[in-house]
Amino acid sequence: MQHSPAPGPGRRPLSLRGPATALAGLGREALCLPAAAALAGWTVTNLVAAVVLAWGLRAVLGRRAAVAPVAGLVTFMLEAWWFAAAPPPPSVTWLAAGAAYAALGWLLTAVWQVAGRLVARCRAPRQAVVLSSGQHGARLAKALLQHPEYRVEPVGLIGDGLPGCEDDHDLPLLATFDTCVPMLRRSAVRTVIVAGRPPISRTLLQQISQTGCDVLFAPAPDDLAHDFVVPDRHLHSFPLVPMRPRAQQRPLWLVKRVMDSAIASLALLALSPVLLLCLLAARIEGGPGVLFRQRRVGMNGRPFDMLKIRTLKPCSPHDSATRWTVGENRISGPIAGFLRKTSLDELPQLWNVVIGQMSLVGPRPERPFFVEQFSRQVEHYDRRHRVPVGITGWAQVHGLRGDTSIEERARLDNYYIEAWSFGLDLRIALRTVGCVLRLGGA
Repeated sequence: MQHSPAPGPGRRPLSLRGPATALAGLGREALCLPAAAALAGWTVTNLVAAVVLAWGLRAVLGRRAAVAPVAGLVTFMLEAWWFAAAPPPPSVTWLAAGAAYAALGWLLTAVWQVAGRLVARCRAPRQAVVLSSGQHGARLAKALLQHPEYRVEPVGLIGDGLPGCEDDHDLPLLATFDTCVPMLRRSAVRTVIVAGRPPISRTLLQQISQTGCDVLFAPAPDDLAHDFVVPDRHLHSFPLVPMRPRAQQRPLWLVKRVMDSAIASLALLALSPVLLLCLLAARIEGGPGVLFRQRRVGMNGRPFDMLKIRTLKPCSPHDSATRWTVGENRISGPIAGFLRKTSLDELPQLWNVVIGQMSLVGPRPERPFFVEQFSRQVEHYDRRHRVPVGITGWAQVHGLRGDTSIEERARLDNYYIEAWSFGLDLRIALRTVGCVLRLGGA
């Protein structure tokens, strides 16, 4: 089988599926609730309360159409109990309003699904390549070619040769495992299907994801993972599991950066009197040089100078860069101890956030000497640097700061990166405030 040139150049468009789904849900509630509330003669206050309750219940119960009657009836019951303007249950008007809400919800959900199918049929097939090293990949490619209704068009294979499979399909071998990343960057391919368990590293999978392609995993029939894939994720009996997108590829990641800069700027202005008092107190107690810079490792392994208020007695540059634990005898005095215990010594890091070197929430940065050491000793430690480092983080609010387990820190930081959301950032921020108020630091 000969190598063939990759498909023509092209870029994968930005995915708007998440925001579009959210807008569709908002539109559905905006249509259903007013129509149903009209039967009950509700005021605007009742309607707003019902919208909030409906969204909260849908978040708890799930977004499937089957929960529409449950969400509708419970919403109207709770609203009727809490607001006197609505008729008290179980009046006929209340039941009619709940039933109307459920019926309208079902109808609009069905219309949305039908419209989605029609749009999918009108779209051009999604070009895909199958990455495999065995017959499972060839069978999957053959099935996709025979069933164009799935709108996935395999245009070639990636592998180091598929022995015995040459007659099963007419697809060219576009690249080997070592050369697939440059090929995908140049091509118009939007999907990579990893069939079976080819001999590739996790790093290569991350590099493939960074090309902008959707990466799907198709376990072989004898693979244990086959039994854990839900039925609605099968394509012609082949299970397909999507790879989680990197945090920076999610549509709201840019909003996080904008909010970081805005909140840090406002916090610097609001806390400037506190910061000046801390600097003055540290100057009186420890002498000049209270604001110092320490080299830390940030996103993608890039070093930067992190700002802090000096709370320790001066030491040599070598000790500062390579000394791990900090004894009580190194703290300048009681004021310095208070600043460290309350994390007020880290207030200058807000400036690092404003200029984009750090984030408000993220893995805590470490000194280059220890990053190199821990990367050799702790598995996946270096993967913490996939996102900007932060003033506080998931590991810190779990008490992992100072002389604690580096392996557990790396595990919690990597979990934060893969599960990132605004809700998780908010939880970390609230827990950080609690730690500071308890004088436990964060």
